[in-house]
Amino acid sequence: MDGGSLPYFDLKNVWPLNYYNFEGYRIKMFLSSGEIGFALLIFAILSIFVITPILTYKYGKRWYCSWVCGCGGLAETAGDSFRQLSDKSTFAWKVERWVVHSVVVFVTLMTTAVIYSYLGTDTSKYWLTKSTFLIGVGVLLTLVFGWAMLFKREQLQKDARYGAIGYFVIIIALIGFHFFSGEGEVFLFKSGTLRKSYSFLIGSVFSGVIGTGFYPIFGNRVWCRFGCPMAAILGFQQRLFSRFRITTNGGQCISCGNCSTYCEMGIDVRAYAQKGENIVRSSCVGCGICSAVCPRGVLKLENGPLEGRIDSNQILLGNDVDLMSLVNKK
Repeated sequence: MDGGSLPYFDLKNVWPLNYYNFEGYRIKMFLSSGEIGFALLIFAILSIFVITPILTYKYGKRWYCSWVCGCGGLAETAGDSFRQLSDKSTFAWKVERWVVHSVVVFVTLMTTAVIYSYLGTDTSKYWLTKSTFLIGVGVLLTLVFGWAMLFKREQLQKDARYGAIGYFVIIIALIGFHFFSGEGEVFLFKSGTLRKSYSFLIGSVFSGVIGTGFYPIFGNRVWCRFGCPMAAILGFQQRLFSRFRITTNGGQCISCGNCSTYCEMGIDVRAYAQKGENIVRSSCVGCGICSAVCPRGVLKLENGPLEGRIDSNQILLGNDVDLMSLVNKK
């Protein structure tokens, strides 16, 4: 290692929230620090494609949003007195979905552009050329999009349209990168300007000014709901394959509204509880406050297997449900 120094690396910061991890200076710092630097670089990549999906599968997005994230910790402390201000209206939900999907598209494109700006075209100098990198990104996104559309389209419902729009925007942008980028430029923008703008927009304006300054207006999780790309991607994973659910016993609900009032993510929990529907919302961070304030024990946070779960909606409707057969499956 150079002078015995170790590269700085925050283990809890994962792409896309850690937007600067693949900047040129970071890569050089890792590689110049010997084996431990290379190991941390590999860890950063594994965190995106392996570690994060596994943890989300087991615990939902709350492993990060409620247990690890500093922004979440700030929201739960400094912003706790504003949690009831989170808008629960259908309009706010629609805006949230459009904005957060747009943020994911923006972050994906900007990260691709930043990495692309450091690469070259000479195959004798670069094992990963600009063209190869863009093709790789396109193939990876196509595989993810194809899997979601083939096997999870019913679960995504309307969000499938958002996903399709975002996918095609990214693919068109990747083609634009290839044909409209020159030396030191990415899509007609200077590489240096692009990197600085990205850091300023995401790291300062969105997460800093809007994320904390708007607590008294939109509630304490405004950044988590509308701006955090990490929360959006974890929510996508949580909705599609996570074991985490908030189950409801609708027959016990007295419609007091405590759960909806205290939900900081703007989820109308009472509407789910009244219908006996389990809550499988991408935005849910699993804080557990809805379960804690329920006077009837209607809500329960679960990480158990999907098999053997009792469908409370069927019980609420009075349908014939063989409870013992479901219990014996566990």
